[in-house]
Amino acid sequence: MTKLSFGGIVYLKRLDILGFKSFANKTSVKFSTGITAVVGPNGCGKTNILDALRWVMGEQKITLLRGSKMEEVIFNGTRDQKPLGMAEVTLTLINNKNILPTEYTEIQITRRLFRSGESEYLLNKVPCRLKDITELFYDTGLGAHSYSVIQQDMIDSVISDKAEERRFLFEEAAGITKYKQRKKAALRKLEATDYDLLRLKDIYSEVKTRVNSLNRQYKKAERYQIVKEEIKKWELHLTSQQIKNLEKERREIRAKLDESSNIIIERESGINRVSAQLETERKQQIDLEHELNRIGNNIYETTEKTHNIETQISILQEKKANAKTLIERDNDDIKALSNRHVILKEQTQDATKELEELKNSYSKIYAELKESEEIQEIADRNLLQGRNQKDAENKRLIVLEGKISSGKTEDDNLKQQETEYKELIKDLSSQLDSGSSHQMNLRSDLKEKQNNLHISQNNKLEQEEKQKQLKTELEELIELNEELSNELSNLTASIEAAQARKTLLEEMILHYEGYQSGVVATMEVKERWDGIEGTVADMFIPDKGMEIALEAVLGEISGFLICKNKNNAEQIIEYLKKEKKGKIGILVENTGTINPSTKRPELDMPEFMGWLDNFVNTLDNLAPLMKAILSRIAVFKAGHSPNDILMHLPYGFKAVSTDGDVYSSNFISGGTDDSLPLFRRKEKVLELEKEIETMSSQIETAHTKKNNTNARIAEARAESGKITELIESLIEEIKDKQKDADETGYQLRTIENESLRIQRELKNNKEKLEKIRSRQYNLGLDYNQLNDQKELLLSNMTIAGVKLEDLEKHANESSAKVSAMQIKLVETQGKIDQTENKIKYQLEIQNDITNTIQIKHKEIREAHQDIESSKNQIEELEIALKAAFETRDKHIAEQTSFKTKQSEITQYASAKEDTLKRLRSEKDDNNKKHHEFDIRMNTIDSELKTISERILEEYDLDIRSIETPRPDENLDNAQALAFLQEQKEKLKKFGAVNLLALEEYEEANKREKFLNEQLTDLSTAKNDLETTINKINNTAKQMFTETFKQVQENFKKLFVELFTGGEASLHLEDPSNPLESGIEIIARPRGKKLLSITMMSGGERALTAISLLFALYLVKPSPYCILDEIDAPLDDANCHRFLNMLDTFSNKTQFIIITHNKITMESAHNLYGVTMTQPGISKLVGVKFNEIENDEAGDIIITSSSNNDTLDENSIDKDIELPNQVVDRLSSTVDTQEDNSENTV
Repeated sequence: MTKLSFGGIVYLKRLDILGFKSFANKTSVKFSTGITAVVGPNGCGKTNILDALRWVMGEQKITLLRGSKMEEVIFNGTRDQKPLGMAEVTLTLINNKNILPTEYTEIQITRRLFRSGESEYLLNKVPCRLKDITELFYDTGLGAHSYSVIQQDMIDSVISDKAEERRFLFEEAAGITKYKQRKKAALRKLEATDYDLLRLKDIYSEVKTRVNSLNRQYKKAERYQIVKEEIKKWELHLTSQQIKNLEKERREIRAKLDESSNIIIERESGINRVSAQLETERKQQIDLEHELNRIGNNIYETTEKTHNIETQISILQEKKANAKTLIERDNDDIKALSNRHVILKEQTQDATKELEELKNSYSKIYAELKESEEIQEIADRNLLQGRNQKDAENKRLIVLEGKISSGKTEDDNLKQQETEYKELIKDLSSQLDSGSSHQMNLRSDLKEKQNNLHISQNNKLEQEEKQKQLKTELEELIELNEELSNELSNLTASIEAAQARKTLLEEMILHYEGYQSGVVATMEVKERWDGIEGTVADMFIPDKGMEIALEAVLGEISGFLICKNKNNAEQIIEYLKKEKKGKIGILVENTGTINPSTKRPELDMPEFMGWLDNFVNTLDNLAPLMKAILSRIAVFKAGHSPNDILMHLPYGFKAVSTDGDVYSSNFISGGTDDSLPLFRRKEKVLELEKEIETMSSQIETAHTKKNNTNARIAEARAESGKITELIESLIEEIKDKQKDADETGYQLRTIENESLRIQRELKNNKEKLEKIRSRQYNLGLDYNQLNDQKELLLSNMTIAGVKLEDLEKHANESSAKVSAMQIKLVETQGKIDQTENKIKYQLEIQNDITNTIQIKHKEIREAHQDIESSKNQIEELEIALKAAFETRDKHIAEQTSFKTKQSEITQYASAKEDTLKRLRSEKDDNNKKHHEFDIRMNTIDSELKTISERILEEYDLDIRSIETPRPDENLDNAQALAFLQEQKEKLKKFGAVNLLALEEYEEANKREKFLNEQLTDLSTAKNDLETTINKINNTAKQMFTETFKQVQENFKKLFVELFTGGEASLHLEDPSNPLESGIEIIARPRGKKLLSITMMSGGERALTAISLLFALYLVKPSPYCILDEIDAPLDDANCHRFLNMLDTFSNKTQFIIITHNKITMESAHNLYGVTMTQPGISKLVGVKFNEIENDEAGDIIITSSSNNDTLDENSIDKDIELPNQVVDRLSSTVDTQEDNSENTV
C-alpha cells in the first residue's frame, strides 16, 4: 500500500446516530483523513450510514432514502426490541478554511423526526429552518444532492442518455447554484411587479377615462339647459291646445253615442218580430219534410216489390223451359239403353254354355292328377328316406374324423398352454407384491403434496383479496387526489380574484372614487365640521339584492353628504366655493318629512315585493330622512310589467324593479351601468375578507388532505408491489406443487389400475389352467371310443348306396307324369276363370242399364210436374205485379203535391231571413260605431288625465289653470310640433349630463397625475429587476463556461489514465444556451470504435463516471466524498487504477467507500465493519491502521458498543468477510475499548 502524507483538513468529524433505520442504539462514528472503507454482509445496514448523512443534510425525497414514507426512517422494532418514537442524526463538521459561510470552525447539524410527523432542525444546537441548512451548503460541493455522494444508481444517471441529468454536477462545481436561486427570487419579484403594474394600469386607465369623460360632460351641461327650457315652453303651449281640442272632440262623440243607441233599440225590436214569423214557417217546413219522407219510403218499398215479382217470374219461365229440354233428352237415352240390354243378354247365354263344358273337362283331368300324385308321393318318400340315411351317415363320419383330429391337436395345444400359464401366474404374483408396496408410498406422498398445495392456494387467495382491496383503495385515493388538486386550483384562483376585488374596493373607498369632487375634498377635512354623518351610500344600507334598485332611484343623491343641520351644509358649500374644490350635494338630517295627505295604497300583486324604505337600513336619527326620500317607491320583481302597479299608485309615487328600471306615470328610466355601485362597498370588503379567510382555511385543509392522500397512495403502491411479487411467487409455487401432485397422482392411478389388471389377469389364468387340465383328462377317454364308431359306420354306408340308386329311378318316372297332368289342369282352370269373369261383367252392365232407365222415367215425371207448377205461379205473380204498379203511381202523385207546397213555404221563409239578416247587419254596424265612440271617449279621458299628470310631474304645474302664451307667433302648429320634436331629439343625443362635472374634473385630474407617477416608479423597478437577472445570467454563464472547459480537459486526461488509452470528450448539446443545455459524453476505450455510452459494459460505465467525478474534483474538490459500491462492476486491474486515483485525491478529500471488494478493503486507511449481532439491529466495528515509516503494521484500535465483546480474528471473520492481508494486520495489537452507553468508532 502506498504511503500517504495526511496534510488535509478533516471536514467530517463525527456522525451520531440514534433510532435511524437499523441503528436502534446510539452510535457515534468518528471520521479521520484518508480512505475509509465500510464493509459487511448484505442487509446488515452499511448503506444506512450513507442515508443518515444525506438525511441530516436535509434530504426530503424518501425514495432516495430507499423508503416509501418518511416515518420509515425511524427504527421499527424487532422480535426482541420495541419500536422507537424518534430518529435523530447529528453531523459535526470542521470549517477551518471557512469553506462554509459561517464564522464557526466547528459546525454541528442535527435533525430529528417523531412518529407524530413533527420534525426539528438544529444548527449548533439552535433550532433553525431546513432552508438555513440547504443554503449553508450552496456551491460548496457538500449537501444531500452534491457530487460528494455517489451511489451505484447515480452512475447510471450520470452516464444515461438523458444529457440534462448530469447538469447538477457541473452546476455544483461551477458554483452557480446560489445564482440560480437568486435568479428564481428575482423572477418571483418580477412577476409580482408585473402583477402590480397590470393592476395599476387598469386603475389608471379607469381614472384616465373618467377625466376625459368629465372634460366632455361639463361642456354639454349649458347647451343641455338651453334646449330643455325651449322644450318646456313649447310643450306647455301645445299641450294646452291639445287639451282644448280633446274636450271639443269629447262633446261631439257624446252626441253620436246617443244617436247610435236609439238606432240599436229600433233594430232589436224589428229582429224579434221577424224572428217569430220565421220560426212559424220553419215549423211548417219540418212537418212537410216528415210527410215527404214517409211517402218516399212507400214509393221505395213498392218499387222493390215490383222488382222482386219480375225476378220470380223470370226464374219460373226459365225453370219451365229447362224441364221440357230434360224430357226430350231422357226419352232418347231410354231407347238407346233398351237396345244395348237385349244384345248383352244374348252374349251371356252363349258364355254360360261354354262354361259348363270347361268344368266337365277340368273334373276328369283333376281325377287323373290325384292318382298320379299318390304314386309319386310314395316314390319320393322312399327316395328321401334313403338320401337322408346316406347324408346322416356321411355327417357322422365327418364329425367322427373331425373329433379325432381336433382332439389330438387340442391335446398338444393344452400341454403348451399349461406350461405358459404356470410361468405367467408366477410373474403376475411377483408384480402384484411389488406394486402394493409402491402404492402405499405414493399415497402418503400424494396426501402430503396436496396439503402443501392447498396451503399455497389459500395464501394466494388471501393475497389476491388484499390486492383487490388495495387496488380499489388506490383508485379511490387517486380520484380523491385529483379532486383535491382541482379544488386547490379553484380555491387559489378564487382567493386571488377575491383579493383583487377587495384591494380595488379598498382603493375606491379610500379615495372616494365615484363621488363628486366636492365630496372628496370635504371628507379629506371632515374634522372641521362635527355635523357630518357621512355619504348617503355609506349611511343607507340596502338589503342584499336591492343595491341596484336603490342606486337607480337615488341617482346622484347616492353620492351626497348627510349633515345634522343646515348650518353645517352652508359652511361646507362656502368652504368649497372659497377653495374652488368643486360642487357638492348635501342632505340635511332634520328636514326629512313625509306628506301625510297621500297614503300608500295596498298593493296585492305577485310581482309587488314591498316599499323601498322597508328594504333599507340606517341610523335611527336618519330614518325620517330616509323614509321621506324612499317611502313612495314601490319595488317589483325584475322581468315583470309594472303596469298593474302604476295604475294603483297615486300622483308623485314611483315604481322600481330590482334590476334598476324606474317607472312613473309619465316617464321611464333604465338600462345597464358597468360601474361599481356606491352602496355596500364597506360591507362588500368585509364579505370578501370573510370569504378569503374561509377559502384560506379550505386551502389549508385541502393541502393537509392531499399530503395525507399522497402518503397513503405511496404506502398503498408499495404494499401493492410487495403483494404482487408475493402473488407471482405463490403462482409459480402453486404451479410447481400442482405439477408435482399431478405427477404423483398419475403415478398412483397408473399403479392402482395396473394392480387391478394384474389381479384380474391372475384369476383368469388360474381358472384357465384348471380348465386345461380337466380337458386333457376327458380327451384321453374319448379317443378310443371314436375309432370304433368310425369302422361300423363305413360298413353300413356301402349297403345303403345300392338301395338308393333303385329308388331314384322310380321316383323320376312318377314325377314326369305328374308334371304333365298339372300343366293341363292349370290351362283348363284358366279358361274357366276367364269365362266366369266375362259372364259376371255382362250381368253387371245389364243391371246398370235397367237402373238408368228407371231413373230417366222418374226425371220425366218430375219435369212434367215442374212445368205445371211454374205455369200456375207465373199467373199469380203477374196479378200481384199489376197491383204493385198501381200502388206506386198513387204514392208518386201524392209526393208531387207535397213538394209543391214545400217550395212555396221555403220561398216565404227565405224572404223573412233576408229581412232578418238586414236588420242584424244594421244593428251590428251601429253597435260597432257605438263601441268605437265609447273607446274614443275613454281614450280622450285617459289622454286628458295622462297629459295633466305628465305636466304636473315634469313641471309641477296644473295645465288647465295656467295661461300658456305662444312662444313664437311665426310658427303654426305643424311647424311647432316639428320644432319641438327636433329639440327633444337634440336633448336625447346629449345622453347623460353631469352638471357637477366641472368641479369633479379638477380632482380626477390630480388623481391621474399621481397614478402616472406610480406607473413610472413600477416600470423603473421592473427594468432594474430585468437588469439584475441579465447580470446573474451573464455571471452564471461565464462561471459555468469556464468550469465546463476545465472539466472537459480534465475528463480527457483522466479517461486516458484510467483506461490506459482511448479518448473521451464532453459537449454541450446547445452551446448558445449553456445554462440550460444538456451535456453529452462521448467515450472510446482503447481498441474500440467511438461508442454511445449506453453501449459500454458496466465496468466501462463505472470508470467513465469516475473519470468525470475526479475531473470535477480537479476543478473544485469536495471536502469529502461518499462512494456506495461503485467499485462493484470493476475487475482487479481497473479497481487498482481506481484506488490509485483515490490515493492521489485523499490528501485533500475524505473518501468513505461502502464496498464488498477485497482490494478496496486492503487499500483503506480506516475500516468499518457493520454486522447484526441481534436480528434487525446494526452494530459498528471500527479498525484504524496507524502506519509507521517502514510500512510495517502499527497500532490497530477496535471499539465496540458491547460490554463483554472481545473482538479477535475469528469473531470478526464470522460476521465480516475480510481479505487475508487485513486479517493478518488485525492479528497484531488489538485494543478493545468498552463503553456502556454508546458505540464510538
